[in-house]
Amino acid sequence: MKNTNQEGLKYQKLYNWAHTLITSGVIRNMDKFPSEPSLQKKFGYSRQTVRTALQQLEEEGLITRVRGSGTYVSYEGQMIDDDRPRVGLLLSYYSEYLFPEVYDGIEASLSEKGYRIDVAVTKNRLNDEAVYLESMLKNNVSGLIIEGSRSAFPNPNLRLFEEIKKRNIPTIFIHNHYENMSFDSVEMSDTRSAYELTKTLIEHGHRKIGGILKYDDMQGIARYKGLIQCMSDYGIKYDDDCIRWYSTREMEDKFGKKGLTHIYRHTRECTAMMIYNDEVARVYLEFLDERGVHVPEDLSVVSFDDAELMDNTDVKVLSAIHPKNKLGYITGNHLLRMMDDEDWQTKNYAYRFPVRINDGNSVRKL
Repeated sequence: MKNTNQEGLKYQKLYNWAHTLITSGVIRNMDKFPSEPSLQKKFGYSRQTVRTALQQLEEEGLITRVRGSGTYVSYEGQMIDDDRPRVGLLLSYYSEYLFPEVYDGIEASLSEKGYRIDVAVTKNRLNDEAVYLESMLKNNVSGLIIEGSRSAFPNPNLRLFEEIKKRNIPTIFIHNHYENMSFDSVEMSDTRSAYELTKTLIEHGHRKIGGILKYDDMQGIARYKGLIQCMSDYGIKYDDDCIRWYSTREMEDKFGKKGLTHIYRHTRECTAMMIYNDEVARVYLEFLDERGVHVPEDLSVVSFDDAELMDNTDVKVLSAIHPKNKLGYITGNHLLRMMDDEDWQTKNYAYRFPVRINDGNSVRKL
């Protein structure tokens, strides 16, 4: 019965992700939809689970299979209600476990006030960010919600953001922001969350602490900052080799078998690891399990997002809780207030969620 429930949960996660991608307009009518093998690899699900989710999408008329060609989106919902005022939502990535809930929160707050959401995804590319911003400005959006691309670095699209301010288009960032621009944002308390997770490791006796962190997004740098600050405060020695970095462009190489082996060899002396998010944690824990390394018996692990992605295991990763739907809803509400405020540029609409840690069991006391 447990396995049946787990398969049902997997199917529902995949269905919700795909349904939101299509109905939000991230993947548009007649665009090619990801293949069964690519979805199996992305989610780590069985062929049957993927097929069940695709079958429901097909029955609902959201996708169409073309023999010998593939699967295509067949949803024209974005063509209706064109007269509604628009809000542009620019995301850097559509995570299978964060995107649907965050989007639902944004959509719930904005749709009740009569706004249509135009969604675009940059895949963390600044060139794409420029193209989508220009398009949204051309479409005279009433407001913008932006997740920064390569947000750890100064942003080169200054001209476009200056134009946004010049036109007085209310704009708020989500998850991160750009250091070389003055826009408010709604974010997790990443540095403080990392500090508290590290403190938990230290209180459990861990002194050799490593990490797998992302260097091209602000969240990765903030989490690194919390890690090293806590280690410094408690007099824990820092080891350069134990922190393994990656970027969006390097993910495929870094998290292939060869890349994971390289990470493991450099961190095998660590008794605990902080991992950038639960998506990466799942990949690394599956790799460790294949090598006979068990969490938390052989290695303690902490992470971020509280996504509960690990299946067929009793391990629940100790993780900083991402507010998901609530983050989206608050962001939407803040934007609505900004759109009613002609002087929004002089006010503070930023929000930081307080630190919350789940009840994971992935940390062992030494």
